[in-house]
Amino acid sequence: MLVDDAMTIRRQASQRVQVGLEAVMTPEIAQDLINGGEAWTALRDGEPVACLGIRETFPGVQGVAWAILAEGVGSAHLAITRHARRRIAESPLVRIEAIVRTSIDAECVWARMAGLSPVALLRKFGALSEDHLLFERVR
Repeated sequence: MLVDDAMTIRRQASQRVQVGLEAVMTPEIAQDLINGGEAWTALRDGEPVACLGIRETFPGVQGVAWAILAEGVGSAHLAITRHARRRIAESPLVRIEAIVRTSIDAECVWARMAGLSPVALLRKFGALSEDHLLFERVR
């Protein structure tokens, strides 16, 4: 992934908010995602349709799976999901997790399709006090 990929991707509307706060991408945040673990970009006709990865919260031990999908990701969705599932399955990290909003069905479905299992309901989580689900893969 390149910093420009994260800066130029046209995020889906549901991904413009994270834990109840407007998700503003800056070059520093993009670089942090790149430096923090694995980060990839899926391109279609030279334009990013997805940026995704695993950011290590405790290097070599634990990470957070993340994804930014573009408006109109379309037919690339299946290949992107398979890539994410493969990378999560093959990762040597002991724990990989993701937190998703229960009100956005697509987020929950994608976490499952990426190989993560729901383990806990986080009630009234984040700045908007929305219910979220914690998903994980533990070795």
